Formats: sequence, C-alpha cells, structure tokens
Amino acid sequence: MRWSVGEGQPAKAAGNLLVLPVVEDDKAGQVELAEVLGKKEAGRWRKTLAAAGFKGAAKSWQTLNGAAVAADWILLVGLGPRDRIDLDMVRCAAAVAARQARAMGGKILLVSWPSGHLGGYDQRTLARCWVEGAELALDKVAQVAAGGTRRAKEADAQTPQRGKILVSDRRAVAAARTGVSEGQAFAAGTLLARRLVNLPPNHLTPRLLANEARRLARGADMKCTVLGPARLRELKMGGLLGVSKGSREEPRLIVLEAAPRGGRKLPLIALVGKGVTFDAGGISLKPAAKMDEMKADMAGAAAVLGALATVTQLNMPVRVIGVIPATENLPDGAAIKPADVLLTAAGKTVEVLNTDAEGRLILADALHYACRRKPDFVIDVATLTGSCSLALGGHFAGLMSTSGELIEVLQQAGGETFERVWHLPLIDKHREAMKGSVSDLKNLGGRDAGMSTAAGFLSHFVPENIAWAHLDIAGTAWSRAKGDLGPQGATGFGSRLLARTVQILGA
Repeated sequence: MRWSVGEGQPAKAAGNLLVLPVVEDDKAGQVELAEVLGKKEAGRWRKTLAAAGFKGAAKSWQTLNGAAVAADWILLVGLGPRDRIDLDMVRCAAAVAARQARAMGGKILLVSWPSGHLGGYDQRTLARCWVEGAELALDKVAQVAAGGTRRAKEADAQTPQRGKILVSDRRAVAAARTGVSEGQAFAAGTLLARRLVNLPPNHLTPRLLANEARRLARGADMKCTVLGPARLRELKMGGLLGVSKGSREEPRLIVLEAAPRGGRKLPLIALVGKGVTFDAGGISLKPAAKMDEMKADMAGAAAVLGALATVTQLNMPVRVIGVIPATENLPDGAAIKPADVLLTAAGKTVEVLNTDAEGRLILADALHYACRRKPDFVIDVATLTGSCSLALGGHFAGLMSTSGELIEVLQQAGGETFERVWHLPLIDKHREAMKGSVSDLKNLGGRDAGMSTAAGFLSHFVPENIAWAHLDIAGTAWSRAKGDLGPQGATGFGSRLLARTVQILGA
C-alpha cells in the first residue's frame, strides 16, 4: 500500500473505509463516533452496536454505513481494555482493518485514532506500528511459477491500494509521517525475509542467496562481496567448507556493507546470519517428518538481509556489516562424519560429534571474519538448537550475550517490535563444556543447557573486548498456523528486531 498522512476532519475525508480504533468498555464506539460525527449522530448508532454485541474486544470489528461521513463505510476495530493496550495490539487492530478492507474490496483506507485512547503512545510510534500491522497482515505466501514467483491467486486484485492516517493536530503531522516511513521500511524488511525463507530450497541455493544479496545491495547503495570456495580455502574456513562437502552446491560467504557518506566515526555493528539453505542433518540424518521445513534453516540470513534493507531505506546513521555463511547440509559420500576434526579460520580445531550441529560450525568462521573488522557490536542470529524450540516455543528468541548493553537494547527492541527475546545464562561452565579432548573444541555439549552451550561454543570465536549477542530463533522463524500478522510459514522474525536494535545503537 501507499501510505500518507493528512490533517483535517475524518468525517470529510473521502475513501472507502474510515477506520476508528475503539477501546473496550460499556460505551464502546460512542466516544470515538462522537469525536467524528458529533454526539447526536453517534447516539443514533448506540442501539445498533448494542444489538450487534460490539464492545470493543481486542481484534473484534463492526461495520457501519457511511451515510454521515464522506467515506463509504465506517469500521470500528476493537483494541481491548484500556489498561492492556500495547504496540502489538495496535498492530493487530491494523491487521484486522486491513483484512476487512480487502474483504470489502476497499481501495482507500482511512485511519483516525481518537485522542488519548491508544495507550499514551506518540504519533510517530502509533503510525509506525499501524503501518507495520497492516502491511504484514496483507502478506500472502508467494507461489512458485515458471520463470519466477507469483502471489497467491486471491492477492493483489482486492488488496487496498492507499492508506491515509488522519491527525487533528498540525504539529503531529511531521511525527506521523516519520512513523509511516519507518513502518513501511520495517515491514518491507520483514516481507523480504519471509519471501526468502518461503522459497523452495531448489530456488534458493547458496549461489542464489548470494544473488539475492547482490540484488538488495544494488538497490540500497550497499557494497556486496561474495567469497567462493577458492577464497574460503585461502581463509582456512574449515567450518563452512566442511559442512558444504556433502552437497554439490558450493558454499558462499556473503558480505554486505552499509555506511552513510562521511560516517567513518559512526559505530560499526556486525550482523551475522546463519544461511543453511537446506538442512538434512548431514550424515547425522534428521527424521523425515517435517524435513521440508528445513528450508527455513537460513532464516537468520534472511533476518540480516531484511534488517539491512530497513537500515538502508531509513538511512540510519550507523555503519553496518552483514556476514552470511551460506551452504547446504546434506549426506553424501564426501560429507563430513562424526569424529572428523575441522580447522576453522580462527585457527581452532573442532571435533564434529554430530553433523546436524552444523550451524555453529559455519557461524564460527563467519564470526571470526566479522570480528576482523573490529566492530563495536556483533549480533549473530540463527535457527540453532532444538532446545530453543522446546524451551521457548514460538513466542521468544533465546538471547545469550557477553554485553549488558546489548541485552538491554535487544530486550527494548524486542518489546517494541514484539519480536521478543528471553535472556538466558551464558557462563564459563557453558564455554568449558565445549572444549574437546582430541581437539580444541567439540560441536556438541550434551543434552543439558543446549542453547547456552551452543552459545558457549560461538563465544570462543568472538574476542572478549567486543560486545556480542547471540539470538537463537529456532522456535520463532517458522509458524505452522496463520497468525495475527501473517500467513502460515515464514514469519520474518528477527528482521525488525535487528533493525530496531541498530536504530537504537546508532541514536
């Protein structure tokens, strides 16, 4: 949708659907309608709303004909109780409105939130979250067709074309416009991440993922460097090269760099994303059930690309480097075996106890490469452990870090984007659990504290003087059911979380 901000009286704004968010109470809709229509006209709808049982419950809605306004219809969208309104409920209300507009064939969507009713949030924040909610809810899973991808059949024809946020205070127009721009950029990054994760693995090999990165870089004024097998051998990236041995698809290390002109003194943030475009587990083969979902094992890479798309679209005053190790993990006569020992780019040897613990092997090389640039902050994101899914489900990403500042910022960003994180311990015992007997390290630490020992392994490849955080998104990257803000499949989790984190760090 194309979004804009306008000043004026909602009743006089022309469009197909005038949306009024409504707080849940005994007079739900009356206050909101009175602000737009006047008390007398609003009173005419009291019985209609009572008969319909509409009380403004969260995610509920009620349509009224637009005889008293310039729009064709009025749509009341419930926000739930006043004391429980948060930014995600704003997004969910926007999602309800956008879907209803599409169902009604409305092309122009108008939004007017009554004064003082949306949790005390400022216009910029409200506008950002509303646009995010609407855009993410209208997303549909892309289907593959000859020559590329296409939207599902019922898409674009009925999708609203324009959205307009109406504000009554002239002083709030600029803030709302900033919020709209941010909402569009944050949503676009998430939609990019979703599209990449949803692609079939034969349509997104490591080479094709590198092509997607190049395409993004060309359109976003970023530098893109792709390292192939020869260069990886020169750098002694035995982790990435080792995992790739079971596949005919050659590995890639994708490096993206974004920086405003003249920004040499700005902080440097490295984002590292796991890019296993399909994970069968290697010789330690996964069960066949739901193995098709292992195309999502590059969701960390997708989150990094989505975040970079947002960062560059908003021209954030910060330098960012994205590093993505891309490979497949398949069984083959040439594949690495349990008990093999690999030499990583950091000069550390790793005994492979389980070839399905491959993410940490490729991230080891990628983290070492990123840290050579001496960044101020490093954040890696990966679908890394099954223990994360078991412990946190689809509601939180696991967060382990050596930096109190990064923990605080990621928790703030997670709360604001509703891509929430849960801080888990990372102590010396977890690091020691990954030390090997025939090698410096081993890639498996046992059943206990699987998330923390995996992070402990990765910590061996990040210098102690660099602030580092690890995000395990194994449970949040993929949804087996339709959600409030998107369809079944890839969620795009991490894109908005990382982008907002970069925004905070660069402020």
